[in-house]
Amino acid sequence: MSKAPQSFVMLLQRRYRVYFNAQGGTWYAAYVDDGERERVSLGARTRPEAEDAVRQLDAKVATAVSSAPIIEPTVPKVEEAAVSVRKVLWADIETGFLQHKKLTGRTKRTLTRAGSSLAAFGRYLESKGIKEAAAITLPLLEGYFSYRTEVEDADPISAYTDQIVLKGAMKWAARPSRALLPANPALDWETPKPLKPKKRTYTLAEVEALEAGVREWLRPILTTLAWTGLRIGELVNLRWKDVDLEQRVIHIRIQEGWNPKGKRDRTVPLHPKVEAVLKKQRVGEYVFSGPKGGRMKPDYCLHCLKYDQRRLKLAKNDLHGFRRFFATTMMKAGVSAETVRQWGGWKTLDTMLRYLADIDVKDSVKAMDQAAKRLEAS
Repeated sequence: MSKAPQSFVMLLQRRYRVYFNAQGGTWYAAYVDDGERERVSLGARTRPEAEDAVRQLDAKVATAVSSAPIIEPTVPKVEEAAVSVRKVLWADIETGFLQHKKLTGRTKRTLTRAGSSLAAFGRYLESKGIKEAAAITLPLLEGYFSYRTEVEDADPISAYTDQIVLKGAMKWAARPSRALLPANPALDWETPKPLKPKKRTYTLAEVEALEAGVREWLRPILTTLAWTGLRIGELVNLRWKDVDLEQRVIHIRIQEGWNPKGKRDRTVPLHPKVEAVLKKQRVGEYVFSGPKGGRMKPDYCLHCLKYDQRRLKLAKNDLHGFRRFFATTMMKAGVSAETVRQWGGWKTLDTMLRYLADIDVKDSVKAMDQAAKRLEAS
């Protein structure tokens, strides 16, 4: 069953832009009357009902214009039009902004993230008893970060990302051509990026324990992540035609409908462990699959990984931790930083260096001793 469009245009005696309010479950229309932008709730829940309501509205507005008194301009036209124009709600901005993002070609992932941010802000407004967009003020916005991190226990980076999305939504809604907000309340909203400590990196002992102890279908996936530095999305979309066992390399390529982060191709050489894993994989379009043979799902992989970590009594970590392990291990093995950067597909060296684990005290002392011996020998 096809999903109904969320907006459409009707040209009658004037132009009507008709929107669907997903939160309220009703349609409403926007149009220009006597140079002023008007927004009207149609009270309809289906598109056919909305179309009928727009026709009735157009007839009422046309009647009001033709019968408006000329000699007595003090009589408001809206009395004869009997049109109820409701105030703009936050839900209107939420729906309109997401529709705008969709029409401008944003990816499904971007739309999902933006929708999550806007919904979180809607919950914040609800906690304050606010529905109308005009009631959004700078002090209200400045309290959002605390609500998101303390009340909803969100990650600070997630709350920061929410703020960036909200700034874009406020700017979009405050444009004169839309007039959904009287002014942009976020103009002076300061949103510094929070400082976060380095995330934990897997140790070699932990990787070996996971390779031996997780469920069988997950083992080749973890081995490949740990010894190639691939992102989980790159592993999910790795095709057999991107693997060259003769040259012992994996090609990460831009595909139709999917792009690696950074939107650039790269080549990753095969570690012996990965080469052994690939030679045992079932041949099909994609190299890796889920437990039932279908497309692998990153969220399910993470769920199973965390469950197995608890079962094996290992410290909790995520799929991206294998990428940090790869960068750290390759650097310790003497591979140059630039080579590791190219293998992992990091855009800059600074970005890659943030993935490196802090040096253990024992390793630090050992490195100094080795350096001292080399200096003595020279």
